[in-house]
Amino acid sequence: MKKFLFLGLVASLLLSCAQPNPYETKLPDFRENAKVVHALFDALENEDLEAAASFYSEETQFNPPAFGGKVLNKTELMELYGGMMQLMNNIKANDRDFYPGVDNNFYPDGSVRAYIRWTADAENGAIGEIKAYEVFRFNEEHKITEVDEYLDNTGLLNAITAASE
Repeated sequence: MKKFLFLGLVASLLLSCAQPNPYETKLPDFRENAKVVHALFDALENEDLEAAASFYSEETQFNPPAFGGKVLNKTELMELYGGMMQLMNNIKANDRDFYPGVDNNFYPDGSVRAYIRWTADAENGAIGEIKAYEVFRFNEEHKITEVDEYLDNTGLLNAITAASE
């Protein structure tokens, strides 16, 4: 009887050790998706809308930081980026810090949380910097499907208005 208990204990230990670590299973997706976000920021810095659009799925939803802001689809987001590029020069995504997004159990889910310090210049003066927090979600093809952006939108608009006066 002791042998059966011992064998049962050993078998259960071996089976429990063979289970994948839930924390590690989505980290490869996070790493691949973080490369996509880096490339997106590089495209925006280079004012390359075509390259920027290539990182988004056709079903993309962009949730802007403005209170009551309309959720934008991919076409509307590219128009927003284009307008931003017309108003500002030397756009830079500085101090890029990426962290894995997590599910309800606090395990990585493949999404990317990004803390960025954006800087740019307007035609009539420097806008300076604005800190942002963005969450990027992806599909299986590593295309961005959703973005939640958080930043001081009012401060940004005030800086643009002051620079254009």
